[in-house]
Amino acid sequence: MAFAGALVPWSAGADVADTRPIVYLTFDDGPSADGVTDEILDLLAQYGAKATFFVTGQRVRHNGSKIPEIMYGGHAIGNHTYSHVNLRNTSSEEVVKELKAAGDEISRAGGPPLTCFRPPFGATDNRVNSISAELGMTPVAWSLDTRDWQPSVFSLEIFETLDRSRDGSVVLMHDGPAKRSKTLVALADWMAVAAHRYQFRALPECQSYGAGEQFALLDDQELDLNVEPETLQSLLLKLQSYRFVLQSEAAREETPVLGGVQQLTAKLDVR
Repeated sequence: MAFAGALVPWSAGADVADTRPIVYLTFDDGPSADGVTDEILDLLAQYGAKATFFVTGQRVRHNGSKIPEIMYGGHAIGNHTYSHVNLRNTSSEEVVKELKAAGDEISRAGGPPLTCFRPPFGATDNRVNSISAELGMTPVAWSLDTRDWQPSVFSLEIFETLDRSRDGSVVLMHDGPAKRSKTLVALADWMAVAAHRYQFRALPECQSYGAGEQFALLDDQELDLNVEPETLQSLLLKLQSYRFVLQSEAAREETPVLGGVQQLTAKLDVR
């Protein structure tokens, strides 16, 4: 990869193939602590849209509860390094440390092993790509830059860039680290008039779950239910994220549905 309409998402009948163009919305530099990630997740859910979030380890360390929320929404997660460094100007040893440290924070927050990364600033080369490949991650860039990271860019300009989306477009936006009010306004306005024209999917390079891996996630957890009340919401979000991946795996024809999956996911259906 190179560096006025309906208000509700279009839906096809069960036997009708969806031939609309596919757009990949991506969000870098989160998850945010100021509600931006939450608002983006709510907006995506409103239109049944899936996206990919490239998160930094530093921000996950302080906002780790957002990782299960992203997963529960059916979105993909990518590695965006620990401290948002320019990897092209970083030693090979530090590249490894940055990618591994970010992955460790995501794992501690309840996230899966990652299969993709986005180099900050899009700064990569053969050396960096080779290191990421050794760590099991594919580098992912973008084809449309909304420039929402530039203070001088107005929400209308972000809207106009979004409206240039075509089949296969990978759109770069941000949900951190600064308040992204312009991003939210532009995305909400554009989705309201254009969401029916597209399919919004998570990047295929960033789908992190292989066959049976979801169930291993559950097996690996040591849950201590003697927890303080304030931790229960975080535990619930993690369980809900597991419910999503269980349902996703059970829906695959090639994967047998394990006995008890339906009962388990029903128990986790807490509103």
